[in-house]
Amino acid sequence: MKNVDISKALFNCAGIMSLFLVGVVFGVAHTAPREALLFIGDSVASVYQERHTLTGVRPERFLQPARYDGTGVTVNEVPGGDADLVLLSGFFDGGNELRLIRRDGDIVARWPVRFSELFPDTDHLDRPPATDWNVDTHGALIEPDGSVVFNFEYAGLVKLDRCGRVAWTLPRLTHHSVEFAATGGFWVPGRRIHQEAAASPFPPFQTPFSEDTLLQVSAEGEVLRELSLLQIMYDNGLEGLLTASGHTFYRTMSWDREIIHLNKIAELPAEIADDFPMFEAGDLAVSIRQLNLIMVIDPDDGKVKWWRIGPWLRQHDPEFRAGGRLVVFNNNAYKTAYPVGDEKTPVEYDRGSTIVEIDPASGDYETLYGHMPGQQMLSIVRGKVELTPLGGLLITEFEGGRVFESDAAGRVIWEYINRYNSEEVAEITEARLYPQSYFTVSSWSCEGTGA
Repeated sequence: MKNVDISKALFNCAGIMSLFLVGVVFGVAHTAPREALLFIGDSVASVYQERHTLTGVRPERFLQPARYDGTGVTVNEVPGGDADLVLLSGFFDGGNELRLIRRDGDIVARWPVRFSELFPDTDHLDRPPATDWNVDTHGALIEPDGSVVFNFEYAGLVKLDRCGRVAWTLPRLTHHSVEFAATGGFWVPGRRIHQEAAASPFPPFQTPFSEDTLLQVSAEGEVLRELSLLQIMYDNGLEGLLTASGHTFYRTMSWDREIIHLNKIAELPAEIADDFPMFEAGDLAVSIRQLNLIMVIDPDDGKVKWWRIGPWLRQHDPEFRAGGRLVVFNNNAYKTAYPVGDEKTPVEYDRGSTIVEIDPASGDYETLYGHMPGQQMLSIVRGKVELTPLGGLLITEFEGGRVFESDAAGRVIWEYINRYNSEEVAEITEARLYPQSYFTVSSWSCEGTGA
């Protein structure tokens, strides 16, 4: 936990309040009276809620009450797992960081990342993060040569080499996940913002609102294609799903300006495509949190080949599994589970998150993890699941500040707790498991590079 520089905190506070007042004046001048009052109220509430983060006193947005004992690696019982490496992305040692660790917790490589340094020009953002503590990483992977590719959430995609040098940055509203594309590059969720003065391309939704897209980004950081997920749903006759949300669609209605909330793109690998007779290699499973919806689409013609609402609730991270099944992180909870006025996950809870598996062809599904005594976990937002070579699961319990691996029988055989202090943990947004044989790196040493 970092020491607080009081003079710096006061200076930051004065600067932030000045920017806040300028923003309020600008916002009021450009909105109607009712909207102006709402804007002022939201701005005051936002600044108050973020006061510790904005002043550099405490990274409030990254912290959660601790549910688990221990710090670092607390369980390490993976048969033959000594050579495995785990990529973690989250908040470590006072800032956003990606780090590669061994099973015993030893750090092999680390990439501290600061948004302000990687994106000094923020013209692509309507609301740039006020500080490096006001944006986090979400979606990350590592390449065989040790390069890492990751998102700053809704703020940009970055590639750094093994020693932390910038290979490229993509100033787009990328978010949630980064996955390899079989034809090259990466699949990354993107977002477009439709401003209030613009005509709506998706009636009955009235601007302003966000439009989530599917970005295929080249290995060099260039956008190869961008597909509108909203347009795909309209073209496939799924407008009824979009408008079954309970919104009244009055012209004066107030809503959160987010229609679907895409949170994962997963590509069907050629090696297991024959297990899915309904689909073909290269088809994409996409998760839409707002609608409790998962779809499989053909990115070449935009055809929706399969879709289903539930049994998951506010789900994340669908994964194709050998044998013709989809595995899904089922958050199984809503934000109303938070204490009033405080976005902290409760330590005690009645209904936790689970991992579910479904056969798209038959509709049969089962719970793989989270339903048995001793398997309780909860992440009301975010969360990841990865399939392991041992037939188990690598689970990122985001709000628990925890990553753990289960075996095929559901027993925890590896666990990492991202301890912040005696009562709190720092969140982890991503964990990925790699065998040592995956890498072409002969040495992780980067002496003289600052990494």
